[in-house]
Amino acid sequence: MRIYPAIRAQMGDWNYYIVRMKMRDVAQEVQFAHDIYEDRTLSEAVQRVLNEKRVKKEIVGYLARRTDRFFSSIVVAAIDGEPIWHPVEMDTSVVPAIFTASASLRDSFGVLAFGDEPRYYALDGQHRVAAIKQLVNRDASVDTPAHFDDDMLSVIVVLREEHDVPDGEWMRRYRRLFSSLNRYARKTGKDTNIIMDEDDLFAILTRRLITEHEFFQAPGPERDSFKVRTRFKNLRANAPHFTTLQTLYAMNKELLTTREREIRGWLPSGEDIDIQFRPEEDYIDERYEELSAYWDAILSVLPILRETPEKMRRHVLSVSGNDDYHDLLLFWPIGQELFIKLVRSMLDDAFMECGYGDGDTMAAAMISLKQISWELHEAPWRYLLLVPAKPPNEISWRMRNEDRKMALEVAGRLLRWMVGLDLHDQNGIEALRTDWRSLLYPEPPEEHQVEEMWQVVVDTRARIMTGT
Repeated sequence: MRIYPAIRAQMGDWNYYIVRMKMRDVAQEVQFAHDIYEDRTLSEAVQRVLNEKRVKKEIVGYLARRTDRFFSSIVVAAIDGEPIWHPVEMDTSVVPAIFTASASLRDSFGVLAFGDEPRYYALDGQHRVAAIKQLVNRDASVDTPAHFDDDMLSVIVVLREEHDVPDGEWMRRYRRLFSSLNRYARKTGKDTNIIMDEDDLFAILTRRLITEHEFFQAPGPERDSFKVRTRFKNLRANAPHFTTLQTLYAMNKELLTTREREIRGWLPSGEDIDIQFRPEEDYIDERYEELSAYWDAILSVLPILRETPEKMRRHVLSVSGNDDYHDLLLFWPIGQELFIKLVRSMLDDAFMECGYGDGDTMAAAMISLKQISWELHEAPWRYLLLVPAKPPNEISWRMRNEDRKMALEVAGRLLRWMVGLDLHDQNGIEALRTDWRSLLYPEPPEEHQVEEMWQVVVDTRARIMTGT
C-alpha cells in the first residue's frame, strides 16, 4: 500500500486531492496514458503526443542544472488501484480549538492510500513526468543532481470515485478536464518574459540597457522608459518611443551573435548560451560592456537616431508646412531589425577574430552607413517597403504587408551590396535589380521612375566604394 499526505478539495463537480510525492514516487507510480490504455484511436485519446525532444533538450537540462528548480502541480487521473481517502483529525492538544471546530478544516487534511497496483497517469504534465523518470532512472544524458530523488512535488490527484459510471463517460470527463487545463491556460507574453526573466542573458542585458545606457535609460522603473515601448511589438507613427521592448531584445541578440560565437560557441568551454540558465555575473558584465559599445558606435555614426521619434515616422511628410518631419526606416521595428543585421555583418567583416572592437574602431567600420538614405520615400525603399495605402492614390502611405518577407529579404541584399559586403558581377547586379523591380508595389506609372530609383542605388554604392 502506498500512502501520501494530502489535502482534499472540490471545484465544480470534481473532487480532487493535493498530494505530496517524492520524485522517486512520481517516476515509479505515475504512468502515461498509453501505458494504461491499449486503444490508441483518436476517440480514446486522453493525452497529447509526448515530445521527446522537448523533454531531453529543455526539461531534463532545467531540472539537472538548476538548484532553484521548481514545477507547478502535475495533474494525475486515477483510474483505479483502490484509492481511499482517510481524513485525519486534528489533535486539540496541538491545534487550537478554534481550528478544530471549523467544519471546512475537519475533513480537509488526511492521507490518500493506494493499493499495490495503482493505475494513474499524468493528465497534465506528462513532459515533466517524462523528465523526472529519466533523471530518477539515470537514463538522462546529464548527471542526476544529488538528492533529486527526494525532492518533493505537488501532485493533484483526480479520483474516479463513482465506479458505477461507464468507462466511456469517465473518458469523456477526463478529456474535457484535460482540455480545460490547457485551453484556458495562458502563457506569459513576450514582453513579460523579457521584463521578468532572470536567466535569459538577452533579457537581462536588454533590461540593463534600459536602466543604465544614456540613450535608452528610463527615468524611473523599466516600464517607464521614454525610448522603449514595453507592450506589443509594433509602433504607431505618433508613438514617442524609439523602439519596442521585443525589437530591442531581438536587436541586442543579433548584435551579440558574432560569427565567431556561432562557429566556436559563446563560452570559453565552447558551449552555447542557454537562455534557461543564468551565466556567471562577470560574463554578464562583459557582454553588457560589449553591447553598450555597439550602441555607442551606432549612435556616433547615426546621431539622427537621437531625434524626436514622432518626427521621424511620418508617412505623410507635409505636416503644416514643417520640413522637420521625416519617415526614416530606422525608426520602424522592421527597419531596425534589418539595419542591425547589416551592422552585425559589417562588424564581422571588419573584425574577423572576435566580431567587435572598441567604440572608435567599430564606428569607423560602420561609417558607410552615413551614405545610405534611410528615407522611406526615397529609393530603394519607396514602393518596396513603403507603399500607397490606396493605389493608385499616392496621398497616403503605409508599411508594406503584401509579400513583406520577400521584400525585406531583397532590402537586406540591397543594403549588403551598397555597403560592399556582397560583390556581384554584372549578372549578379542585374539579378538583384530584377528581384527588386519585381517586388515594387504597385508598379510605378512610368518605367523611367524605376530607372531613376535604381540609379540612386548604384550611385550610393559608388560613393561608398570610392569613399567620396
